[in-house]
Amino acid sequence: MGLSAAGMASGLDIAGMTQQLVAAERKPKSDRITNQQKQVNVSLSAYGQVKSSVSAMQSMLEKFGKDEAFNGQKATSDNSDYLSIKATAKAKSGVYNINIQQMAQSHKLMGKELFSADPEASLGSGEMVIKVGDKSMTLNIGEDNDDLSSVVDAINNAEDNPGVTATLINTGEDGGSKIVFSTKETGEKNTIEIDTSAMTGQLASLAYKDGMVDSKVDEMQAAQDAKIMIDNFTTVSSSNNTFEDVIEGVTLDLKKLTGTSGSSNPETDDIDVKSVKITIENDEKSTKDSLKSFVDSYNSLMGTIDKLTGFDADKEPDDPNRAGALNGDSLTRSVTTQMRNLLNEPIEINGKLYQMSDFGISIQRDGTLELEEDSDKLDDIISENFAVIGQFFAQEDTGFLAKADKLLDSFTDKTDGSLSVKEDTLKERQKSLDNDMTDLNKRMAAYEDRTYKQFLAMDEAIGQMNNQLSSMMSLMMSFD
Repeated sequence: MGLSAAGMASGLDIAGMTQQLVAAERKPKSDRITNQQKQVNVSLSAYGQVKSSVSAMQSMLEKFGKDEAFNGQKATSDNSDYLSIKATAKAKSGVYNINIQQMAQSHKLMGKELFSADPEASLGSGEMVIKVGDKSMTLNIGEDNDDLSSVVDAINNAEDNPGVTATLINTGEDGGSKIVFSTKETGEKNTIEIDTSAMTGQLASLAYKDGMVDSKVDEMQAAQDAKIMIDNFTTVSSSNNTFEDVIEGVTLDLKKLTGTSGSSNPETDDIDVKSVKITIENDEKSTKDSLKSFVDSYNSLMGTIDKLTGFDADKEPDDPNRAGALNGDSLTRSVTTQMRNLLNEPIEINGKLYQMSDFGISIQRDGTLELEEDSDKLDDIISENFAVIGQFFAQEDTGFLAKADKLLDSFTDKTDGSLSVKEDTLKERQKSLDNDMTDLNKRMAAYEDRTYKQFLAMDEAIGQMNNQLSSMMSLMMSFD
């Protein structure tokens, strides 16, 4: 509505009257939309808090499953400089002495001849076949790649490289560098063979095969498996320095050789550490910590829901904090009810039914959980039921973690989780109300324009009437 000299004829405040009428027309409609927007925003925030708490608990339970939190095994090495150890839930308690007799090695070869680094130097041509174990590649060396740098690059960059790396060592001797071949993987099966029978020039000198007579290639390091002896009785080998499941559920990572006695090898006889003791035992502390984390997470979820759904009758009826944002909400009650039902649901293990209460977790009257306060008593419960606790929580499909994940997913799944669907519905309602407010603003702008024009027309009519009246009065006065 623009500025004008409106109201000059009638003396009325047309602009003010228009604004008052528009405000009176707008207020009930605007208040209704605004109140609904506030309610939707409050509900959306509240559901977001519930979903966030449910998701946090779900993430924690998933992590419990991955970390084998309730049935983990603790593995220790009495000398991690020589041997480190990890254990999964499949490991069984026990103590073992490990002698590290041999470390795994890659195969290394070095050509005896010196090769010129001059990029213009031609070192030979033809086919070079390189094998590592049962894999091989064939390189075609020609005029465009017969210098030293190009040959090394051709080996290292070949798409079918069988697992060998070529490097150059500058020995300081006149004439250039020596070529070194090494395998990327350790183990006695990963040995290198080089066939240069179809080559000419200096590159033909790189032929190598185990037992080859008059070879011009030296073996710098033999391909070798790692070897350990368990309890001075069983010898086991591995192509690398990691032994998995030699002892069920246990991974051993070798660092260096242990010592020997009377072997006539001063290199190992002089090593003071003759063996490494490893110990595998139930990780009862981890289980105890996990039980506490579970109780705390569950109580945090229930606390959030209780705050949002609660009602304080002692507060005044007009107090905004008298009732929670989700007071009386059936969906939130469903979360609470179904979680409590799951907690009370027994799980069968080896033909016997167990409940949370068997492991020191009790459900209170207010719906929260309480963990046995007596630490020694809780330790005894865990020690006596360690295997059962692990199965109760981690048993595939029928364990508590699997059931809880399925239940919580029914609330949080992005596509059809009930809390997610509710959030999506509220967001759509939010958009609809925003559109309603936009439409109202457009209608009120049109109403304001229309009302203002009507007042202008009235003011103009009054002006005309005043002019006519003035003319008549002048005419009448002229008759006197």
